[in-house]
Amino acid sequence: MEEEVLAFWDKAEIFAKSVNRQASPGLFNAAGKNYVFYDGPPFGTGEPHYGHILSSIAKDVVPRYFTMKGYRVERRWGWDCHGLPIENIIEADLKMSGKKEIAKMGIAKFNEACRSRVLEYADIWDKMIHRIGRWVDFKNSYKTMDLSYMESVWWAFKQLWQKDLIYQGRKVLLYCPRCETPISNFEVAMDNSYQEITEPSVYAKFKIAKPTNLQISYKFTNIDKAYILAWTTTPWTLPGNVALAVGENIAYAMIQMAANNKTNGREYYILAKDRLGVIDEKYELVAEFKGKELIGLDYEPLFDVPALRESGKRVHYVAEADFVTTEDGTGVVHTAVVYGEDDYNLGLRLDLPVVPALDEKGYFNETVPQFKGVYFKAADKKVIADLEKRGLLYKQEDYKHPYPFCHRCATQLFYNAIPAWFLNISKIRKTLLKTNEKINWFPEHLKHGRFAQGIEQAPDWNISRNRYFATPMPIWQCDKCGEREIIGSVAELEKKSGRQNIKDIHSHFIDGLTWSCSKCKGAMQRISEVFDCWVESGSMSFAQHHYPFENKEKFESTFPAQYITEYISQTRAWFYVMHVMSTALFSSNSFENVVTTGVILNEKGDKMSKSKRNFPDPWKVINEFGVDALRFYLMSSSLMHAENLFFNERELRDVFRKNMMLLWNVYKFYKIYANERQGTLTNANIDAGVSSENILDKWILARLEELIKNVTAYMDGYDLPRAARQMTEFIDDLSTWYIRRSRDRFESEDLKAKEDALKTTGFVLAQLAKVIAPFMPFIAEQIWQGVTGHEFKNENKSVHLEVWPKAGEINEELIRENKEYRKIIEDGLAQRNEEKIKIRQPLQAYASSKSQPLPSSSSKSKISTSSSSVAYTKITKEELNVKELNFNAKEDKLDINLTPELMQEGAKREIVRFINNMRKQAGFTIADRVDIYWQTDDQEIRQAIEKYKNDIIKDTLAGEMNEDKNDQADLSKEIKINGAAAWLGIKKI
Repeated sequence: MEEEVLAFWDKAEIFAKSVNRQASPGLFNAAGKNYVFYDGPPFGTGEPHYGHILSSIAKDVVPRYFTMKGYRVERRWGWDCHGLPIENIIEADLKMSGKKEIAKMGIAKFNEACRSRVLEYADIWDKMIHRIGRWVDFKNSYKTMDLSYMESVWWAFKQLWQKDLIYQGRKVLLYCPRCETPISNFEVAMDNSYQEITEPSVYAKFKIAKPTNLQISYKFTNIDKAYILAWTTTPWTLPGNVALAVGENIAYAMIQMAANNKTNGREYYILAKDRLGVIDEKYELVAEFKGKELIGLDYEPLFDVPALRESGKRVHYVAEADFVTTEDGTGVVHTAVVYGEDDYNLGLRLDLPVVPALDEKGYFNETVPQFKGVYFKAADKKVIADLEKRGLLYKQEDYKHPYPFCHRCATQLFYNAIPAWFLNISKIRKTLLKTNEKINWFPEHLKHGRFAQGIEQAPDWNISRNRYFATPMPIWQCDKCGEREIIGSVAELEKKSGRQNIKDIHSHFIDGLTWSCSKCKGAMQRISEVFDCWVESGSMSFAQHHYPFENKEKFESTFPAQYITEYISQTRAWFYVMHVMSTALFSSNSFENVVTTGVILNEKGDKMSKSKRNFPDPWKVINEFGVDALRFYLMSSSLMHAENLFFNERELRDVFRKNMMLLWNVYKFYKIYANERQGTLTNANIDAGVSSENILDKWILARLEELIKNVTAYMDGYDLPRAARQMTEFIDDLSTWYIRRSRDRFESEDLKAKEDALKTTGFVLAQLAKVIAPFMPFIAEQIWQGVTGHEFKNENKSVHLEVWPKAGEINEELIRENKEYRKIIEDGLAQRNEEKIKIRQPLQAYASSKSQPLPSSSSKSKISTSSSSVAYTKITKEELNVKELNFNAKEDKLDINLTPELMQEGAKREIVRFINNMRKQAGFTIADRVDIYWQTDDQEIRQAIEKYKNDIIKDTLAGEMNEDKNDQADLSKEIKINGAAAWLGIKKI
């Protein structure tokens, strides 16, 4: 059925019509007003998974809702094309690794290989996005590798440069030796790319130099054996050590070790007093002093590094640093300047030499000859072995800790002080916080929690990458005087370079373009770096329109967007960079409402992995339960409150049963009787609403108004789970209460009663189809088309082209009364269950301890107090199957005395149940009449049949009821009622 709906939408172009239609008059918004939605573009380098399905559904539900409210909601697909994802794929395809091999191959050839493969999975994406019912302009997608998009990024960069927000500097950044480029902190944090690993940590012994400049006098016998202990979890950085850091107000101790083979004599160690617990041998406390008394103390280097020795700067001494603590280690921090942020800042303050020991691929270079050519992680063991051999290792321990890995290639990262280009976040931090105040976050706690705190703590943004397939940074620099020029458009580049008709600005097309420096006549050449692809993602709001070169008015009139959504980690990624770019460029937030989702895990709580195949195939799930069930399961879950969900097929099946199946059964039941009365029930009846004096009709209409009011409020507040749950509750009320209690009226010979039930149900289904349409678009379309009689014949008619229903006056008293009577019923049924008496067995009376529910004196109900009470009392007695109902009793009490008359009536109900089940088993419809045949030796069953024969015939749509064991019966069954046997048969007339 869903595929039938898809075919109709495609043929009738319903999505296009929903976007391009005129806003319906009379709605609260101005005619033709836009509701703007931004779609975070995925990479087309892999197949869509549950995470993409989740975000795509969330990106579909809200735009469908606002479309029905009369807004024009454009939805344009986008593709992330640049960056490490595609570059890594091409390197693997070509069996190559590293920038040297890429350069040997040729950057032009490499970039074109990336371009040709970047959208390899586009067709698979198209198939899935189409099947899940997401309406989006897929064919007219924007791509970050398009010239128009890249040119807008250039324009933005020049604006930022002119605002003095761009600078070049050396900072310690997370660096991937496999990709040979720095990685932004938020990229690693976004997908929690830290992994728990166990590695060796070491306590190294730094020998105090002689003669010592220690300002305090200690009585120790051998100055040659005095050491400062420092702990590190990165032994490979020890060859690059330039200083030791202490806290000036931290208490330190000098201890003398007991003589043993391990220490080769009585050695002296200096470490923080609070960290003496790391010493696992006997020792004697020699002295105590503050860290400030150690400052300036020289020590011998662990390794001979000529570049440090010949730097002309003082190295290998104790310095003060405010980042030193006694929470772990020894209270002494080894610093290598290049390989840690605190180290680097300390190095700048002290003017320590900056000498990188690793090359771009993470191998030791010639500055440390002893380890030249050794990969940095492989160097740990070699460094430890060397220190132990020379007696400079106190001890080694395994250390379990979180370690950052490249989110693209899974290589262990390291901190590296390298030159890079930065966007100055510090300058705009206050404005970023100010514009955040204009954003409605859902969940709300993210606004001043994770997002605001992220802004407060954010370092300057490293916007450059040392890669290839990306938007090149448009900085041209003089090869002589260093003068720089920033290019902000293709036209500007054509004018400067003299090259006309530039059609592509990827690096291999423009790196050869030069011109004379305006200051010294040297050659202006483009720098080698390209943009971090997050710069492109952050530019999406304007770059998709090729702003400001095209669509200037369109962008400015539709900015900021009203809605974006992605999973919660994008709080520190896409949401963040969008906010930075819009604030820096336009002093405005980029979006007004943002919904963050949680992450889908498998049933065991593991992150879903395609390589591990640890989750059900989405196509299998879709084919078994349908897209509506999957959509509703995800949208009604805690995922939409930014919490994680353990994907469970049993829960999905339950959602299917409680929503799709219940609702479809209501619809099919309605259609049976609507088709029978086709001559009197018209579309106009349904569209115009209904008027009935029946208590159930009035109640379900009141519940419908309540549903519309609540769903509207929740959807306006972007609380999708609570909106969805309102629908589930209403569907349950409609099916298990209203339809079940109204069944007799549908089959009644009272035409007025039957007509009221039909018209009410038809109206409710038509309105309900509109309410569920954003969440369950397929079943909503099927039901609406069927109830309104359009039956997919009119290509201009769809539930998704309808106006969102507006809630009218709600009869809250009627709803309250219903709830109170149903609570009485619930209590009574619980008592029957305790007594193990079937509901089909009539009882004489039930006494409730509750007062009789009555409308309040201020009730606006058109039903009088007495008539509503009478109606509800009648319903309650029928539900409890009792003859009498009493209120205000001392306690809830069920009269369980079974008289012969009650037993006979109970037998009658059992017989009716058996026959109707046989009708269903035989596949008979309400249009089919049957003759009933019976036979029994039990007098009580015989008396019940003779007494209630006419009722049985009526309740089973039968013609005659004969005492005869007819061998020609279509279906027969041996039954038992209260332990007595009987035979029943039915034969279609």
